[in-house]
Amino acid sequence: MKIKKVSLYRKEMPMICGKFTCSLEPGVDNAEVIITRIETDCGLVGYGESGAVGSYPMYAPGILASSAELIERHLMDKDPCQLGVIQQTMNMIPGQGAIKTGFDMACWDILGKSLGQPLHALLGGKLQEKAPLYRSITHAPPADMVQTLNDWRLEGYRQFQFRVGHGDMQLDLARIQSLLAEKRDNEMFTVDVAGNWRVDHALHILNRVRDLDFTIEQPCWTVDDCRSVRERVNLPIKLDNSLNSVNDVLRAYATNACDSIVLHINKFGGISPARVVRDIVGATTLGITYSTQWGTEITTAALTHLALTTSPNNLITTIDAHNYSPATVATNNPIVVDNGEMWMANDDPGLGVAVDNEALGELVKVIQ
Repeated sequence: MKIKKVSLYRKEMPMICGKFTCSLEPGVDNAEVIITRIETDCGLVGYGESGAVGSYPMYAPGILASSAELIERHLMDKDPCQLGVIQQTMNMIPGQGAIKTGFDMACWDILGKSLGQPLHALLGGKLQEKAPLYRSITHAPPADMVQTLNDWRLEGYRQFQFRVGHGDMQLDLARIQSLLAEKRDNEMFTVDVAGNWRVDHALHILNRVRDLDFTIEQPCWTVDDCRSVRERVNLPIKLDNSLNSVNDVLRAYATNACDSIVLHINKFGGISPARVVRDIVGATTLGITYSTQWGTEITTAALTHLALTTSPNNLITTIDAHNYSPATVATNNPIVVDNGEMWMANDDPGLGVAVDNEALGELVKVIQ
């Protein structure tokens, strides 16, 4: 089997929450995904994608242009089922996970279809039937964030991530205190700073709320600064923005910088490196959250398969990314979200997503 044609699409993803907080921007109302469609000489077709929003590592035009160059120069005519060969080629380019993700994901989709097996079977088999979900709540006045929390509780969510770090310290403190006052016994709260605090700010705020029950996510920008905070507070630390590769995870664990991690599949380069991180985490006591910097059902399906094949002792939660936008690309309702949990609706081969080719967005590049 060989790759004979790759099509790259750019699709806009309006946000249902109006505006969303990103690392360096207080609010954006639209995201984009670059969708990769791989066609083979035997007729099998696979789909993958990489999301872009706000100030994340690469904006959509950069992902698209760099992905096209990588594919055109190095990946055409390869066998998409030879994932080791594909990864060896892509690993020659350090980092740049966003430009690799769509292609890697589409190759896994083809491998599953060629074998008649769902992705979770290729990843070693399910260790649980349903994956717990979190809901991300963007920064706003404290009372508004509490109202949003209560609204999503009605949908069955029990794990929440609250965005702070784009206001002054007193406002962030008020947000944390207001939200934690609403916490129920069966809920898990994470406060995501996205690296926006200095070390002294983090220590000032976290010492004020040290008796409250929550995890603090990426309080400062670097791994070293987050480790410095972790050594001086009694709250679990989760790393997110500073992790972009398998090596970053290894370093964070080796230096005792965190208690748990967030794996953004589009930052790491797709399913292949995510599987490696999953297995590293499984050999440790680290917790893992699977996430993405935006996506349709294509990415959410990949996250679901990864979560279901992760040990319950390590899996914290994942995200139903496709439900943050009204845009859709699937025709078969492949993912079930109910009462704060997510699972695949079927055991169809590959990702399990029946893709509507008319819904992929603007066709920008064809390589053949």
